[in-house]
Amino acid sequence: MKKLVSLISIVCMLNVLAVAGLAGFLWATGRLDKPKVQAIADMLKHQGTPENYREKLYDIIAPPTTRPGAATSTAPAAQPALAMGGGADPATAEDRIDYMRQAMEIERLKLESEAQGLRDQQKLLVAKKFEVEAALTKLADEKKAFEQQIAAASSKDDGEGFKKSMALFDELKPKQVKDLFNGMTLDLAAKYLTAMEPDRAAKIIGEFKTPEEKAFVKGLLERIQNGTKESGTNSASAAAGATAVALTAASANAPSLPAKAGP
Repeated sequence: MKKLVSLISIVCMLNVLAVAGLAGFLWATGRLDKPKVQAIADMLKHQGTPENYREKLYDIIAPPTTRPGAATSTAPAAQPALAMGGGADPATAEDRIDYMRQAMEIERLKLESEAQGLRDQQKLLVAKKFEVEAALTKLADEKKAFEQQIAAASSKDDGEGFKKSMALFDELKPKQVKDLFNGMTLDLAAKYLTAMEPDRAAKIIGEFKTPEEKAFVKGLLERIQNGTKESGTNSASAAAGATAVALTAASANAPSLPAKAGP
């Protein structure tokens, strides 16, 4: 019997401690205070439930300004905060939809602005392309006109200049003519050699003795032989052929350089 009484007393003490702990928690978190305790005491004294008790209690606990339906009045203030990046959440789904619509409109305007910038850049590039193409066309025309002027001047002075050069070569020694040929192109040197007498040309070719000079002579002979084939069978080609034969013989009879002694 004593054990049963002790067990009951312990259970009662635990219940009292639990109630006290719950009351302390509610008091500490602000969910329970003196006015609420008094209101609870008054409700316990009153018999029955007043009419529309829960609605009136809900109006007291949740004022209209904090209800979800009343959030539309505060939405205009929340939206600017969102637009300014304040980070506040709209109170209702409609406010969120409006906010997302505004954000999408801002993004659309931004994309349209970037697209317009790209179109403007493309137009500028097309205009620059036309300017460059026009400049290249003008440069090509000027180059062509310049080349035509050079060709006309060369053809106009070719006869007199060639005759003067040939007269100068006739007065020079073969070695001096050889030195002059070293500074010419193969085509020009072949042209002068073809116009010379075969014996005179053979003497000049005999002055080319080093390997580099013999390579130059080889190129001259190829130019003269190719020119003979392309010119046909007239008298000029016959003279060129005779000159080519004489030059070939002179090149073959030219003395070679002595071989270097071994170490």
